[in-house]
Amino acid sequence: MTVWMTDSLAEARDTGWDTVVPSDDLFRSPGWLALESEQTNLPPRYYLAGEPGRAEAGLSCYPLDASSEPWPFMRVDRTVRMLAGARGVEPDEDTARAVDALLPTRLFGGRRVPNTALVTAPGLAEDRRRHRIAELVAAAEDDARAGGGASSSFLFVAESDTGLRDVLRERGYAEFPTAHYSTLRLPEPGFEGYLQLLPSDRRRKVRYERRRLEAAGVAFRVEPLTPGLTGELVPLLLKHGSKYGHAYTPEAMTRTLHLHATHCGADAEVITARSEDGALRGFSLVVRRGERLYIRLTGYDYDWQGKLPLYFALCFYEPVEHASRIGATTLDYAVASESTKLSRGCTQERRFGYVKAFDPATHKTVAHLLARLGDTPADR
Repeated sequence: MTVWMTDSLAEARDTGWDTVVPSDDLFRSPGWLALESEQTNLPPRYYLAGEPGRAEAGLSCYPLDASSEPWPFMRVDRTVRMLAGARGVEPDEDTARAVDALLPTRLFGGRRVPNTALVTAPGLAEDRRRHRIAELVAAAEDDARAGGGASSSFLFVAESDTGLRDVLRERGYAEFPTAHYSTLRLPEPGFEGYLQLLPSDRRRKVRYERRRLEAAGVAFRVEPLTPGLTGELVPLLLKHGSKYGHAYTPEAMTRTLHLHATHCGADAEVITARSEDGALRGFSLVVRRGERLYIRLTGYDYDWQGKLPLYFALCFYEPVEHASRIGATTLDYAVASESTKLSRGCTQERRFGYVKAFDPATHKTVAHLLARLGDTPADR
C-alpha cells in the first residue's frame, strides 16, 4: 500500500499519523485535528503515504460547501473575495460567478488557521519527501473529484515549503500571495533577552508600558482553562469580536473554549490581567506544543482599559515571560497586524495560496483573477 485515506482520525493515528507530525506543529497534532473535527459541518478526511504503521507523509482535508462557515481564512470563495477587496480588485459578474463555482471544495492542510502544511516523517531524504508529497497531492485531488468537489485549495503554504509548492505548480494550481505569517524567536530565555531583539527606542517604550501597567495595579497570572474561568472570558471575547466586525454568540465562544480545554488539555492556558478589585480586564489564550507557544485567542474590557497597553502586555510581554518559564523558544502569532508584530520583534514569512478548479473554464477565469491579486501594490 502506498497511499491510503480515511475519515476516521483514530484510524489515521493507528496507521501512523502521529509519527509524521513535527513535535511543535499544533495544527496537525491529533488534539487539534480532533478539535477541528467537532467544528466543521462535513467530516474531515486524512491521507497517508508509506506503509500502515510506517507512514512517511500525511495530509488533512476539510470538505466545505456553501453551508460551511464563511470564515475568510478557510473557505476558498471567501478567501478570494477578502483578498480582492483588500487589494482593490473588483471582479466582474462572470468572475464572481466563477468564484462561487469553486464550491463545494476540498481545503487541504489546515482548517480555520492560516497555516497550510503537508507533514512528512523526520529524516526523510529530499527526493523521497517530494515523491511522497506528489503521491498525496495526486491521490487527494483524485478523491476530491470523485467526491463531487468543484475545486481543491491549499491556502497558506509557507514560502520556504518548496517541495509542496513545486508539486502544486506542476499540477496546474493557480498561485497567489495570501498573507505574511509572524513568529517571535527568543534568542535566550528571559525578558531581557527578548528586549535585545528590539531597537533602543522600542526597548525604552516597552519598559515604560510595563511601568504604566504596574502603576495601574494590573496583575498578570497564568491560569488553567477551567469552566469557571471560561465564564469570565466569553464577555471579553464577544467585545473583541464586535470591535472587529464579528457577530459571535456566547454559545459559540463557550463551545470554542470548551473544545480547547478538551482537546489541548493542560497545554492550553490563559494569561489573565486583573485590576486591583480582581475583575478580569483582558486575557490571552495560549497553547504549547513542543518548544512553540501559540497565541490563539485574546479579549479585553475596552471600557475599563482606556489607553493602558493591555494588548501588548497580553500578546507579547507576558507570553514572552511565560515562554521563558516553560522552555518555549518560539511564539506563534499567525497573520494580520503585521506592522505591530514587526515592531515587537517578530519575523515574517510570506504565505501563498494554491487553487485548482476542476472545470477548465472556471479555472481559467479564477486563475486570471488570482494573477491580478499578485500584481497589486498591497502585496509589494
